[in-house]
Amino acid sequence: MDTKVNENGVNANIKVHVLNEDKMRELGFTDFREGYWYYCKAVGGKDITFNLSINKVNAEDFRLDVLDEGFLQPYDYQYYLERNPEHQFAIQVRDNVEEQMGILQAAGVLSGHVKGEYI
Repeated sequence: MDTKVNENGVNANIKVHVLNEDKMRELGFTDFREGYWYYCKAVGGKDITFNLSINKVNAEDFRLDVLDEGFLQPYDYQYYLERNPEHQFAIQVRDNVEEQMGILQAAGVLSGHVKGEYI
């Protein structure tokens, strides 16, 4: 991987922006963890989820993960597609992750993501 990543392993080109509370909630963010916004959507069956956690005060402190909830570990669909570009489940996950990235980018929560780049 030649992509520059931040301290949390996310593409360094991706930036996060905290919007006003009403807009964050409208988009589906929760704040059950004090000081953080959290967004979670299923992207592969019920077990693979797209997760974004953002520090409310310092938006540079964020995590963006695709997780396999059944095995309690990351689901690296990009790795699987690198090895097998026809991997149907990984393609489904990729497409759903890109959809979530597009939704959040259009809303102004994310910027800098280019479809198809390493996340």
